[in-house]
Amino acid sequence: MPKPAKPVFNADTVILSVVSDLHCGSTVGLCPPKVDLDDGGHYAQSKAQRWLWDGWHTYWESVEKKRNKAKADLIVVCNGDATDGHHHGTTQVLSGNPIAQMTVVAEVLRAPLALKPEALVFVRGTEAHVGPSASSEERIATGLLKDGRPVLTDSETGSASWWKWMALIQGVKLDFAHHGKIGTRPWTKMTAVYSAAYEIWTEYHMRGYDHPNLAIRSHMHRYADTFNASPTRLIQTAAWQLATAYVHKIAPNSLADIGALTITIRDGKYEVEPFFLTPAERPVWEIK
Repeated sequence: MPKPAKPVFNADTVILSVVSDLHCGSTVGLCPPKVDLDDGGHYAQSKAQRWLWDGWHTYWESVEKKRNKAKADLIVVCNGDATDGHHHGTTQVLSGNPIAQMTVVAEVLRAPLALKPEALVFVRGTEAHVGPSASSEERIATGLLKDGRPVLTDSETGSASWWKWMALIQGVKLDFAHHGKIGTRPWTKMTAVYSAAYEIWTEYHMRGYDHPNLAIRSHMHRYADTFNASPTRLIQTAAWQLATAYVHKIAPNSLADIGALTITIRDGKYEVEPFFLTPAERPVWEIK
């Protein structure tokens, strides 16, 4: 493992840019305009992927503006499922070759890396997508370390990615992990999120620890925020993958929330600003 570059923080304000569930390699996930394949052909992004790609860059442009305005240090957090993998017999991958999916990752990360963040954090996602022990995400983070990027590494294990990342920034305690909970129906959506928030708060106090002010979870592709309903505020993040065939089967009435999250910390206080992309309504077949 190369020696990590030591992040340097000098600004009075810290901005955390949080993205998750990129699912690079999925035919309904983030993808550059063209991906070269192993046998000389290529994959071209779909119309929907072009919309995602444009929105991805719009988000990072907004982050750059916020950072410049606040003269802030920037931490980029990728909260799991950076790649889609080759899972559950799906046909919705641009290639089963992991090298092709890593090519997509490299192109997707160009936008945040261009901002030269003070630190990068990779949280491990679901093994079905990112391999045993999240090997794909560990490989991504290790590769960036070799390039001299300021990846925050786990001091206990030496790994370049985290199952859980906890941080204390200006007295604000943060807790990041990939797997979250959310109800599958509009009327049950928040029940699971509220209970998860109280679960996090309780688990910390049962061990005699100070609870986090803010916990971030992902995986469910739906955005939810408990605000001040519990001592620990819990946010379920949006994703960067549209509905797959599996989602059409188990939840045909739902739509994934597409977007990201920006957390600004200054003077011991934090502010959360979500970023969303809203697709146009699907064409309606009509007889007049």
